Amino acid sequence: MKGLRIHMVLVMGLGCMIMPISLQGQFLKKLKKKVEDKIVNKASEKTDELLNGEGAGNDSGNVKNTKETDNGTIGDNASENGSNPTIQDNNIITHKAPNKDFIDIVIQSHKGLPRYGDVYYLRGKTASTNSKAYKALLELKYMKELLEQMDKSKLTTYNYAQNDTKTKYSNKAQHHLLMLGKDVLSDKRLQEYFCDAEAQTPCNFYNTAGERSLVPSWGGTRNNEFAQNRSYTAFIQNHLEALEAWSNTFFPNDEQIAYFVARGAVNGKYDFKNKGYWIRNIFSIGGDFMLHNTNFMPYTENEKTLRHSSKSIFLPVEPSKAKEYALTNVSPVFVAFKVKVFPKIIAPDQIQWEFQLEDSNVEFYKDGPLSQKLGEVDMKTVTFKD
Repeated sequence: MKGLRIHMVLVMGLGCMIMPISLQGQFLKKLKKKVEDKIVNKASEKTDELLNGEGAGNDSGNVKNTKETDNGTIGDNASENGSNPTIQDNNIITHKAPNKDFIDIVIQSHKGLPRYGDVYYLRGKTASTNSKAYKALLELKYMKELLEQMDKSKLTTYNYAQNDTKTKYSNKAQHHLLMLGKDVLSDKRLQEYFCDAEAQTPCNFYNTAGERSLVPSWGGTRNNEFAQNRSYTAFIQNHLEALEAWSNTFFPNDEQIAYFVARGAVNGKYDFKNKGYWIRNIFSIGGDFMLHNTNFMPYTENEKTLRHSSKSIFLPVEPSKAKEYALTNVSPVFVAFKVKVFPKIIAPDQIQWEFQLEDSNVEFYKDGPLSQKLGEVDMKTVTFKD
């Protein structure tokens, strides 16, 4: 194996030597970019570990009991019944449940608006969220055509070899309601619809990290088809109307003003000549809760450059502030765009979320909680470079 690697290296080296000078330059430029991208991604992964309470400063016991969840990272601070200790966190939005059959839906916010894209969670510091429930309930609002084809009297079995659209849509609608029910039903209702009727003790729907995740299928894991259908039809009869009404309270006028948070990285050292930093890889690093950069709708030429190119953006920062921030090459930078979000129904069972800029001013932060602001850039006058 070692001899084979040496042989490959020699062949590649010889290939570079016989390349035309212009092709050599292109090859080396691409190679350099790949290496830089790997460094940026590695730095971003390390930042995630530090932001989520992992890595340096944690003892082995904490690391062992830490688990990645819908919220981020949850560990020893979570209690056995899934509740968290009292946390002072104002950067959340709570959608109150319509009645006691459901639990509240909590998502992160920035300046009082929903925070989409890259979200931040630190065990024991930030409030737990149920982002999956938020997204699933919002999707329900735009699944009317799908729900019209759903069988409400019994569960639908679908084989992908079948060429039956109605059966397919019925199965998908039922699956969506199953996943939604797991996330939004109260603990009491979970026992009713997802626990074996003959179980000797109440079912436990929480893992050791305090996350609700051990929810089986309708009627419990061991129940037969008849028991599963009884649970499903009872859920439909008792809760579907309330869930649809709740979903209609989201996205008034079929739009939502929110913040889309992306993650970039410092490109090179501080630029003393222009007094600022060049920020690269915006849109290409970080999470994509609700929104993804591919669904950004650019209108101006600068917005199109941001969307379709890998150019860096210049962020003006005074030298005194630069010394305070101490940013280095590939340091992560969090970018907050104020956007307007719209639903886009691709198919009855497929919904995407498109967005456009609501404000041309873009905010740059040093940290995930968006508390250490570096500055702003106006997309109307922004400066790009390759």
